Amino acid sequence: MTDLQEWYTSGFFIKDGGISIFVKTVGSGLPVLCLHAFPTSSYDFSRVTPLLAENFQLIFLDYPGFGYSSKPRSFDYSLFKYADIVQMVARHFGLNQTFVLAHDIGDSVALELLKRGTPQIDKLILLNGSVFSIPFENPLMSITQKLWLHPLTGPLISRLHLFRKTLFAQMFAQTFARRLSTPEINAFWSLVCRNDGLSISHRLMGYMPERWQHQQYWLDALAAHSAPLTLAWGQSDPVATPAVAEHILARRPDARYVKLHGIGHYPHWDAPQQIAQVVREAFSRAD
Repeated sequence: MTDLQEWYTSGFFIKDGGISIFVKTVGSGLPVLCLHAFPTSSYDFSRVTPLLAENFQLIFLDYPGFGYSSKPRSFDYSLFKYADIVQMVARHFGLNQTFVLAHDIGDSVALELLKRGTPQIDKLILLNGSVFSIPFENPLMSITQKLWLHPLTGPLISRLHLFRKTLFAQMFAQTFARRLSTPEINAFWSLVCRNDGLSISHRLMGYMPERWQHQQYWLDALAAHSAPLTLAWGQSDPVATPAVAEHILARRPDARYVKLHGIGHYPHWDAPQQIAQVVREAFSRAD
């Protein structure tokens, strides 16, 4: 596991107005924009990065409100805003065309970029992400999300920092098919808390109704786009289950579907060797 301090010190910041966006690039070759999950950060990709650095220029960023980026209380946290930030980072690197490796809410951000057409996405890999909404069967996750999204309890949770490490560890661990170590939990939790992140926890949850509202818009963009698509999906994910991947395949039957058995919601963390192979095959082959 890459040390958090090493991940941080090898990155840099790009200013967007009064907001600092953490950015990092590793390797050389064809550019790959890596779009991370909720509620974590670009650090999610740290285990797969060393396996791909010889083949690609990997470009990472933390959206506003996540990881090492600024977490202002007044920002309009939105999947559309995150897409704006990705476009800004792409311009910084002079990218008119790129490959994209996306996960979780990064999937929705990637589909918004497909719709916009800038930068041009030549090839796309989607890891587990709920681009099509399905009911949560886990009562702890469902109840917690409802409390976060409620106009009264959500701000209260953030103001009083009621979202505690024990609850985070319990919920987060359920998304993995293997048991996370204490250092792993500590690393992810520290990134959630950094820059007073707990004070905006309810605001970050705004992506959920936004995604419900616009999911067909984004799926239509995916169906209409010509970029070769690969789905690499942890089959033991309780959040973005294989049913989501099947729904995407119904819209894009030409997609390559890699089933990762015994893997949960974070396949690039649980199975970096397998994901590295998927990336090399998807982004190196001629289509």
